[in-house]
Amino acid sequence: MNTKKIAIAILLLCLCLVLPSFAAEPGQPRSIPIPQHGKLILSVPDTWKQSAGKPVDIFPTIVFRPDKGDDFEVYITPLWSVKKDPAFNKPETARSMIESDLKNMLPQAVEKKAKIEKIKGVYGEGYYFFLTDKAPGPGEYPYAVRAEIVVGDLLLSVTALTRSKNSKGITFTIKALQGARQTYE
Repeated sequence: MNTKKIAIAILLLCLCLVLPSFAAEPGQPRSIPIPQHGKLILSVPDTWKQSAGKPVDIFPTIVFRPDKGDDFEVYITPLWSVKKDPAFNKPETARSMIESDLKNMLPQAVEKKAKIEKIKGVYGEGYYFFLTDKAPGPGEYPYAVRAEIVVGDLLLSVTALTRSKNSKGITFTIKALQGARQTYE
């Protein structure tokens, strides 16, 4: 009888250790070529579809969406200093840019104030904030996260738009940014 209870306890323990990894599986790292700047490595869920968005000036934009539905869209634009300014890809620059973004977006938000949060990644750091659109149009996303994070010689400018405040799109985007890295292979 004790052997049976021990076996059940071990089975339950194993399930407790394994099941969370299925729920929060970050997926395999994706290697995204960045013209003249190596590759950006991001770990996002395997079920996310990746496409190329409309470039911003000379900078490519990477777009992620769920494989089904339209719960969220994530836009990541890797920026770099065309003039090779060594101060460009510094956390202070990311902070300044995110403060400017917040100032520009706050008048259209439900929130009167928003807290800028720090992202401390394995290979870089940056900042982000969360806002709610006070008057989203038909089909538009009511929730937005803006982030700027320094990774290698890049400054990632990120916008995550979602239909729900607690979207996995937001959670997994922040996790992907925390693990983002740049390689020159």
